[in-house]
Amino acid sequence: MHVTAVLNQKGGVGKTGLTAGVGGALAETGARVLLVDLDPQGHLTTEALGLAEADEPATVAAALAGHYTGPVAQLVAHHSKTDAGGVLDVLPTALAMFLVGRELDRLPAREWRLARLLEALADRYDRVVIDCPPALDVLTDNALAACHGVLIPVQPERSSVRALRLLLGQIEGLEAALRRERIVLHGLVPGLYRRPLSRLAAHVMGELDALPLPMLAHLPLAVVVGEAWDAGVPLTSYAPHSEHADAYRSVAATLQEQQS
Repeated sequence: MHVTAVLNQKGGVGKTGLTAGVGGALAETGARVLLVDLDPQGHLTTEALGLAEADEPATVAAALAGHYTGPVAQLVAHHSKTDAGGVLDVLPTALAMFLVGRELDRLPAREWRLARLLEALADRYDRVVIDCPPALDVLTDNALAACHGVLIPVQPERSSVRALRLLLGQIEGLEAALRRERIVLHGLVPGLYRRPLSRLAAHVMGELDALPLPMLAHLPLAVVVGEAWDAGVPLTSYAPHSEHADAYRSVAATLQEQQS
């Protein structure tokens, strides 16, 4: 089971759309995919995929805090199955996710709580993609401790460059603190920008392109993305021949190639 975290502490950069899109693209290949909604705002669960929030006591938040100790598989909500036999399942968010960070701060080995939950599902899934919260907090640390690599969605805005530097610093710090193997930086995915690019956006895009991280795909603003969210399905299913669907497939292919 290969785990990828989609993260950037800056909000509104397209983490959730990238998570759902790449998850759909991976399932298209026949992979068994689990999406983890680690963001307390729950946009992946309720908006992008049209599912209900989890009910207490069987929630990811309760499991992370140690209040739920039952089978982890019972926390999973099924979303869909693809023609290729792939599966798209979700660990949905819950209202208690807004408070779980405080509880984790008091627990031993707090950064490893999510990794231990996912270990219980290792024989059920080929791929896990985590939608992280827009914060450099203990939930993000849990995603980094559990993952093999990260995807970093960005916007061509000045604040994105600074946020990216802070994020890379957090990754390095967590690797050292946990004495874990290096986390693979799969690359950047610029998104949520208008075309044609403004002069400032073009300049920032050039700065991002000059960084020692590959740009995997581009996801500019598009009406079809909102339509897919309204339908509650990954864009690869809603508009399989669209530019964005191809972009998600390109990112998914990169993940598969870098794992092999």
